[in-house]
Amino acid sequence: MSDATSDTHDPGLNPQGEPLLVLALKAAIYAATVLLFISSFATYTGLIAGALAAPVAVWLAWWGHRRRLRIPACLLIGGLTVTGGLWLGQGVLDAPWLANGLLSPLSAAAVLRLSDGLLMGLTALGVIFTLRSLGCRVRALSMLEGAAVVAAVAYAFDGHRNQMIHQPRILSDWAWTRGIDPQEVLKALGVVVSALGLMVLLRVERRAKLVITVAWMVAAAILFFQLSGALPVDAEVATNGLGLTTNEQKAKGDKSEDKDKDGKGKGGGGGGQSSNDPYSGDFSQNRPDPVAVAVFHEDYEPPGQIMYFRQQVLSYYDGNHLSPDPSGAYDQDVITEFPQGETLQAAPTQDPAFHVEVPTSMFLMVDHPQPFALTNSVAVSPIENPAPQRFVSAYDVKSLALSMPQTRLVGRRSIPDGWDEATRAHYLTTPDDPRYQALADQIVRDIDPRFVGDDLVKALTIKRYLERNGFYTRKETHKDADDPTASFLFGSMRGYCVHFAHSAVHLFRSQGIAARVAIGYAVDTQLRGAGSAVLVMADRAHAWPEIYIDGVGWITFDIYPQQSDEVPQRMVAPDLESLMGELARNDPTGGKGDPTVEPFEVPWGAIARWAALLVGALLALGYAVKIGRRLAGASGRASHRLIFASTLDGLSDLGLIRQRGESRERYARRLKAVAPSLEPLTFLHLRLTLGAGAEGEATTAELRRLSAAVRAEQAAHTAPTRRILGWLNPLGWWFTR
Repeated sequence: MSDATSDTHDPGLNPQGEPLLVLALKAAIYAATVLLFISSFATYTGLIAGALAAPVAVWLAWWGHRRRLRIPACLLIGGLTVTGGLWLGQGVLDAPWLANGLLSPLSAAAVLRLSDGLLMGLTALGVIFTLRSLGCRVRALSMLEGAAVVAAVAYAFDGHRNQMIHQPRILSDWAWTRGIDPQEVLKALGVVVSALGLMVLLRVERRAKLVITVAWMVAAAILFFQLSGALPVDAEVATNGLGLTTNEQKAKGDKSEDKDKDGKGKGGGGGGQSSNDPYSGDFSQNRPDPVAVAVFHEDYEPPGQIMYFRQQVLSYYDGNHLSPDPSGAYDQDVITEFPQGETLQAAPTQDPAFHVEVPTSMFLMVDHPQPFALTNSVAVSPIENPAPQRFVSAYDVKSLALSMPQTRLVGRRSIPDGWDEATRAHYLTTPDDPRYQALADQIVRDIDPRFVGDDLVKALTIKRYLERNGFYTRKETHKDADDPTASFLFGSMRGYCVHFAHSAVHLFRSQGIAARVAIGYAVDTQLRGAGSAVLVMADRAHAWPEIYIDGVGWITFDIYPQQSDEVPQRMVAPDLESLMGELARNDPTGGKGDPTVEPFEVPWGAIARWAALLVGALLALGYAVKIGRRLAGASGRASHRLIFASTLDGLSDLGLIRQRGESRERYARRLKAVAPSLEPLTFLHLRLTLGAGAEGEATTAELRRLSAAVRAEQAAHTAPTRRILGWLNPLGWWFTR
């Protein structure tokens, strides 16, 4: 007789074959699942209705299974219930005959609560009834129930992904104020959810098996925490929006081994490869996820309210577009490596007289191919990473920011006398297309005669032309054109920052103005908080032109199109920016608690020691009971019950256990091939138990003979390995019936 067949006769089980405790647990799990799905948008009435619908749906599914309701009928009932919930929920709000009739005595708030209760309650009822009914009838479909539980938690905590560590607030605030990383709490919830997802798959489980299962889950959870505790948080944020990294090269197997071995392109946690094609990135996919936090050591307010964090420059024209200089002879003012134990200095191109020194600390949350910092960075130094699980790299930066308006630089030329012909050619090379020169000449033709020939005024005039006539959009990429810049500039003039930057640089160069494209992030200070920390988001990835002014250095010369179809950028969450800044300052509470108080840490060592002691004590107790029962059965004064129980213990050690509802006689006949003497031993034991015979010396001797025969027979019919495992089994006696 199988487990399922015999278990249905147990009064502690429902007709479906599930223990009532398991059934109640599934109802509770479903109620929690509903609350996680709807907690962010439902009213209290909707929450209560959805939670109460869960046990009702579980009971209805059990009732339908007992009456052998077919799957099509279950699907129909579930679908009609969900449809009815949607119809009634909206109908209460829209139907005039309800508003003017039955619901007229109710207030508007009461009608809204009634609508939400009907919508959430009936929808949850229909969905859970369908899932439970399918899981009861087809075991494989129980996976849908487990998937629903896991999906609910994933949905509830999805906002925490990609370094959005201030969400969900109900969890994040509670954890940070206690010095606990919410990531650790989420890991624990992940283990619990996995267990609950498996729990809804259970049908028939004995208490002992449930205890063992839970014990294994606890052990797996401890192991998971121990192994994952030192791992950094994985933020799935793309940084290739403007060619900052090249995922396409990685997909093609271009590992650039020589560069990796030298440490270039990596360092302090940075990684990836530089892209030579600024048009290769999918700029339209950038999401507003944090990629770095900059902590300013002093007050700094940039001119124009935009902070430019430069990572890379493109100055070499390769015949199609601008790319990083492959020779290494130019752009030496841009630091392209992460510091590895010593300060890296940039070439001195900026005149300190026109700049203010701005010291900052950068903490990267996402791998980048090379460090980026506030323009223009002149020194980068390594610092200790305050939170290795949160930041992939940390370094100090000294930047020189322009300290005066660009208009005050009028009268200065671009190309210094000290540049050689190779340097001039490098920064003035343009496409072999006469349209660039013709357009630039046409633009600067109308300059005020007082400023004719002034490089800065010519650059400002070209900048204003692009701003007035260009249209900013991410919907047109011009990737398929032989010259994407020409396709943009001499075509629709619709594109994004890469197109504007390249167009400006080519037009500048055609007028004898040294120029290049810078790539990094542009942060609008109006969209951030008031603290000293600046959160850099992925959707702030940007490309802009830079021009060289003799005696000053490279200056940012960005283009701001007046026309755009882009929605305004969202403001950075002030609490997230502040939280990241405090973590960068090595405050484990993120500024939400007392940083001097030691943060809570799970005492895994003590837990492991106590768990080992507990397991050791339980094993010792199990072996003690096992040995005691064997010795008691072998003693000269043992009763027939002790002899019989001791014999059954040996069979239980081998897994030959009497099933629930199985009689002793049927059990003995089932094991006749393994232990033929068990049947006469069982009949003799039952006769003595029922008082059909007296227990004397002869009877006791017969009992011992049959018991010894059973042991000899089971040894003869059992593999040595299984016998050894039976001897080592400390809990076989627990299953003896």
